[in-house]
Amino acid sequence: MSCSVLDSAHIIGKKWSLPILEEIAFGNFHSFNTFIRKSRSITPRVLSNQLKELETAGLIKKDVSSSTTSYTLTPKGSEFHKLIKKMKKWNVKWNTVPAYCLQIPCTSCPNFR
Repeated sequence: MSCSVLDSAHIIGKKWSLPILEEIAFGNFHSFNTFIRKSRSITPRVLSNQLKELETAGLIKKDVSSSTTSYTLTPKGSEFHKLIKKMKKWNVKWNTVPAYCLQIPCTSCPNFR
């Protein structure tokens, strides 16, 4: 048996997990290529692997139609996103993070690299 807390930390600790989850949660993940352009530094392989890992973890659901692929948060992913919002609130309170951080996805932040 593995430790579920460490498993969660492994997912959240990956560089692209939070930005991807945030984009999906805010309804801004319109396409694979759009996210690659927006992020400026993620490779297609890394994005593909992250999406698969988040889907395997049960945090996102992949929806394939005849012409498009979209992603949505699962109920588990929505609850996980609440934790992300709490982390953001904590950072606004205790670090020099602007309050608008709470209203936007990570990739829209000027500090996102």
